[in-house]
Amino acid sequence: MKIINIMVLAIVLLGLSGCYRTHVKTQSYELFEENKNLSIGGSHIPNMNKQRREIYSEDKYIYVFETPPKCIFGYLTNRDEKEEKIIGWVILSGEEFCKQQIY
Repeated sequence: MKIINIMVLAIVLLGLSGCYRTHVKTQSYELFEENKNLSIGGSHIPNMNKQRREIYSEDKYIYVFETPPKCIFGYLTNRDEKEEKIIGWVILSGEEFCKQQIY
């Protein structure tokens, strides 16, 4: 019984130490881009962030975010009479910081 307890304790300590996670982390622009593309066609960003809306062009609004730090990007939405939906996104500054990681 004691050997099983020691093995379980060792596995838990290894998992919590961060050694396991260093092998799984990958940070890339491609993952950032993939996550932003998932929002295209949705209306949850415009509905929940009205305070972030700015005029981008004659036919588009932009919702500006800074996540991760120093990566400033915006979601573009339609500006016509239809329901406002995300039609694209654009990086405004800090492209080298626009990376996300998976655990």
